[in-house]
Amino acid sequence: MLMTHKHAELLTPLMQDEDIQYWQYVEQSTIWPWFYVEQVRIHDGDRVASMLMIPSVPVLEQILTELNGSKWLTQVLVVTPSDLNGSTRWQMEPLIELSVARSPELKPLGYIFQVEDGRLYTTCPWSSCDRDRSIPIFSAAKHLRYTAHSN
Repeated sequence: MLMTHKHAELLTPLMQDEDIQYWQYVEQSTIWPWFYVEQVRIHDGDRVASMLMIPSVPVLEQILTELNGSKWLTQVLVVTPSDLNGSTRWQMEPLIELSVARSPELKPLGYIFQVEDGRLYTTCPWSSCDRDRSIPIFSAAKHLRYTAHSN
């Protein structure tokens, strides 16, 4: 979950739109993987790119259902804490595949993240993670569309 603080709100944003709030910063309230996603959409005939900070897999799944001919993703980066990625710090890496790991009884156990260099991270114990029973949520080959950047 991303939290905001009232004192970080920008009260005089550059663009006036009463449906949008602007913040100097947001706070991640959990030590859990999150996603930094580039979304491109057509607005008044122009391609407009923006970066989304997505706090969880369910929110990423919702974003994926909203994609269409006028809204698409060009990159998805997963941001993982050190205990998940096996390093000494958080890391941001291109996500190639994301799936739900399931038990032999087909109950969800956690998530399996495959990053660009082929490494796998999981939120479930490796002994219970079987990729053969996993259900794909995201695939770069399926969900990403590569286009020239324009803002």
